[in-house]
Amino acid sequence: MPSATLVLASGSPRRKELLERAGFNVKVVPATIDEEPIAGETPVGYTKRLAREKVLSAVRRLQSTLYNTENPGWSGEADIPRWVVGADTVVTIDDMLLGKPTDVQEAREMLIRLAGREHTVITGFSLFDLRRDREGLQAVTTRVKFKPLTRSEIEAYVAAGESMDKAGAYAVQGVGAYLAEEITGSYTNIVGLPLCQVIEMMQEMGATDILPF
Repeated sequence: MPSATLVLASGSPRRKELLERAGFNVKVVPATIDEEPIAGETPVGYTKRLAREKVLSAVRRLQSTLYNTENPGWSGEADIPRWVVGADTVVTIDDMLLGKPTDVQEAREMLIRLAGREHTVITGFSLFDLRRDREGLQAVTTRVKFKPLTRSEIEAYVAAGESMDKAGAYAVQGVGAYLAEEITGSYTNIVGLPLCQVIEMMQEMGATDILPF
């Protein structure tokens, strides 16, 4: 386990779990941003913009508190973080962008649309170096084909409770694993963070102090 802290600019328990399982020492600094798409924005552009905004929001928060002696939030100088990572994931099909469903009915509609067909999962991610004030930004795409689903299967899956905080209304790492008939590309990208590409960016940017190897 590396001693240096990697700040995750996301409240997603799935992203935190992915990073910790890979050996990172993670501290969560969630960012609150406006996630409304901009007219004419591509799904790739959307995810990259949101990932960057999340990271910059966390960076501003860190910069305003790191040296606050009354309430530092960190144990000492050695614990002051250098690296911040953030991400955003969406599902696209039929030129539609599917984020997290707002209610059970929308979750059903998303699953009906995805059933028996191929869709695309896109995760944009950003890595920020606080010491050098520079950032990396990338998006990764994975194709997923769903098995055909009956109405009763969709109702049962929605009732399982996994849909409401997931892009596309499913969790491939949970009960929803049985929905995915075929996956082309990064599996962890579907969960919320393409670890291979994230670690490659860390290596390219010199983040050796946080790498778990």
